[in-house]
Amino acid sequence: MTEHKHGGDLALGGQRVHERLSREEPELVSRVLTRIQAEVADYRRLPVEELAGDIAGITRQAVRAFARSLREDRELNAAELRQIGASAVRRAEEGFPLEAVLTAYHVGAREIFSVGSAEAGHADVADLLEVADRVLAFAGTVTGAVTRGYLEELRTKVGQEHTARRTLLSVLVDGGPVDVVARSAGIALPARYLVLSVELGPHADEESPGVDAEIAVRRKLRRFLAAFERCCGDGVLASLDGPGGLVLLPLAGRLADVAEWRQLLHTAGHAAGVAVLAAADTAAPEQVREVATQTADVLDVLRWFGREPGLYRLDDVLVEYQLTRPGAARDRLAAVLGPLDAHPELVETLETYLVLDANRRRTATRLHVHPNTVDYRLRRVRDLTGVDPLHPAGLPRVIAALAARRASASRRA
Repeated sequence: MTEHKHGGDLALGGQRVHERLSREEPELVSRVLTRIQAEVADYRRLPVEELAGDIAGITRQAVRAFARSLREDRELNAAELRQIGASAVRRAEEGFPLEAVLTAYHVGAREIFSVGSAEAGHADVADLLEVADRVLAFAGTVTGAVTRGYLEELRTKVGQEHTARRTLLSVLVDGGPVDVVARSAGIALPARYLVLSVELGPHADEESPGVDAEIAVRRKLRRFLAAFERCCGDGVLASLDGPGGLVLLPLAGRLADVAEWRQLLHTAGHAAGVAVLAAADTAAPEQVREVATQTADVLDVLRWFGREPGLYRLDDVLVEYQLTRPGAARDRLAAVLGPLDAHPELVETLETYLVLDANRRRTATRLHVHPNTVDYRLRRVRDLTGVDPLHPAGLPRVIAALAARRASASRRA
């Protein structure tokens, strides 16, 4: 087993490596900067003063840190790592790619080894291998410090942006000084938002054995929102949980008509792998509170009437919306079906019958019963409530009564 050699004694070509690095530091720093610009495209886009200032400075610090660590036979110390981490924080603040920063440090490590070993001879093999090992260890340590500093700043930045957007969404929905909050957060408000109240169906993974349901839900929501962000950029505001919630899309030059709204919703649902039911309308920022309340109400109506997945506006459900508004008429409509409370099989049959466009045979197939059983149950509904779902004149009333029943149940819940 080879005995460890003190780093300060490692010599190549008759000269200690740390002394060579210190003596040739200016040329070495210049070589690193030239090679970084040649090999890492992102650095060619930096201002000249930044390359000659901050980037040259941290390169010089890194070269000196390695030379000291070699001379003192140690790893980089906490102060040296803090310098490197602080530089990474500045790159993160600028939005500079982490991949580019890491590549630059590896370029620097290769240049350090190249200069340090420039005059190595056959007799220097053992020391050459030791220096190579130390350069690799140095590169690994630096990679860790850069990554930690960069990601910590990124998490802070993302957290601040997330908080600012959540605050803005809250003010838009709950009311408050929207312009003041937007300015303080550095967010430009669009002239209008597309307000979406959405209900997301469950993803198959949420109920798959062995799959973490919470992870499946987060993945569903991430993919759903990503589709909106690809279309509308980072101005999308959302408050979503597993079953759905509210999404605000900036309209600035996008989504000019309802057909485009529907296509985008379909794309988002497809990306998430779920069916989506949504109520939509547009609003100026100061109108979002009122419109969000209305779209949430419309979404409730869509649920109560069993509408198919898709995007709807108030105009699509005007009658249904009016039928389910709170009041004495709704309460009396809901009471029409009160006698069915003790007969859940009748309620199930009635709901299925209406969903399947009053087709008794399809209803029987769906419920796995004989068509005569469906007829019997629907006649029982007539006998108990006085409303005949088998007669064309009774259908509007029973549909309205069922929707009012659902609306009343939702209010009680």
